[in-house]
Amino acid sequence: MLGNILFVGLNTTDKQVISKLIKECHVGGITLYGRLYKNYEEMLNIINYIKRLSREENYNVLIGIDQEGYRVNRLPKDFLNIKSPYSMRNDPTNFKESADIVGTILNGMGIHVNFAPVLDIKRFSDNHAIGDRAFGDNPETIIKNTDAYIETLKKKQVIPVVKHFPGHGATNVNTHYFLPIILDTDTLFKEDLIPFKNAINKGIDVVMVGHFLIKNFSLFKPASISDKIVNLLRNDLKYDKLIMTDDLTMGMLKFFDKARMIKTAINSGFNIIMIKYSDNFFKDYKKLVNYYNKNKINHDNINHSIKLINDLKQKYSINDEPVKNVLDINKINERITKLNNNAN
Repeated sequence: MLGNILFVGLNTTDKQVISKLIKECHVGGITLYGRLYKNYEEMLNIINYIKRLSREENYNVLIGIDQEGYRVNRLPKDFLNIKSPYSMRNDPTNFKESADIVGTILNGMGIHVNFAPVLDIKRFSDNHAIGDRAFGDNPETIIKNTDAYIETLKKKQVIPVVKHFPGHGATNVNTHYFLPIILDTDTLFKEDLIPFKNAINKGIDVVMVGHFLIKNFSLFKPASISDKIVNLLRNDLKYDKLIMTDDLTMGMLKFFDKARMIKTAINSGFNIIMIKYSDNFFKDYKKLVNYYNKNKINHDNINHSIKLINDLKQKYSINDEPVKNVLDINKINERITKLNNNAN
């Protein structure tokens, strides 16, 4: 039960590891990274192995991917890369086509969750941590473009996840390497929250929280494990669906005790914990089970999270049926070429 709220980043093709994650820990989700496969066939083999184990254990493992395109591209090289969101910002129809292409690929591969789109505001250079991953440099443009992207992904039965709440555009520090402090909270709450409020009002199913320290709000605890952030979402923004952490092995967080961070996040009210697999994963998992058995982890929070996750699986008709090689890669690449030619 405890494992059901963990979304584990898979950075190994070791079948014994994958089997143990599903059969012993019953993890709720697995994230795929591009380094796991060289081509489309290898990717399908991994996905179908996960689905086979899922069937054997009689529960549906969510399969996720970070497929933003351009700088954050996790698809095999059989597929052409899509240009950056920022280069397409002037025409929302670009994002309908982009999401339709991505949704076609992911749905055709049996991938259920896409950790996109980015709702952060672009305030710095293209090569900034967010930069050209952003859908615009003001809330209005971001809303217009991400609305198109989110709704199209949903039509393809792919679950979109908006990130990085409450807004990575508020800092020029890269959370992959450091733990930034957001000092300008006036701008954060007046501007950066606007695209997230819009997505929440329009029924987004999952919000991912970024790794930030926020002045006068969450300065002594990263936002990604903070009860204050959960309260902001639940009480102020009236959000009643899934809240997930960004990867708890990123940046400065890699030096923190993983089991203790996960315990804190769960007790703060987070519903899904994202964490990359490491050699210490199973040792940390045993610590978590020990916390749970000693009632140091809130059981009601776990039960509520699992209910929300199961509701999501039902809404998107998640299943563990094996995936067949059905995608016409040449046709998809023709669409990507045309889309890229339309971008600035």
